[in-house]
Amino acid sequence: MADRTTYKAIANNDGSHWVVTITDLPEGFVGVTQGRTWSEARRMATDVVATLLEIPEESFEVVMRPADPAMADAITTAEKARKEAEEASKAAAEALAAAARTLTMKATVRDAGAMLGVSHQYIAKLAPKKG
Repeated sequence: MADRTTYKAIANNDGSHWVVTITDLPEGFVGVTQGRTWSEARRMATDVVATLLEIPEESFEVVMRPADPAMADAITTAEKARKEAEEASKAAAEALAAAARTLTMKATVRDAGAMLGVSHQYIAKLAPKKG
């Protein structure tokens, strides 16, 4: 799948609405919209980009951040931590599967499960017997 174009947007909260400016449209285009909620403002920003550039919404994404630096940093920090956790979870699953395959070469699935602290059914799923 080809990489999607990303457009950045900055959202200011004026008390009752989020006012969104899309900051990196091609020269000659200005994108400003608003929404009562964050979700509505993001949908509107996506609609503005699609309408101005006459492209399908599926062909790009809008990354919207609050204008408030502390709020923007909090989102960035949370996204980074979530990504790291997902990568760690994937690495743990791969290590568990590799351990299950190794252990079941010389131990029963019940013993391998006990060694790894998971059910024997899960070990059987990770390291199915061939044949």
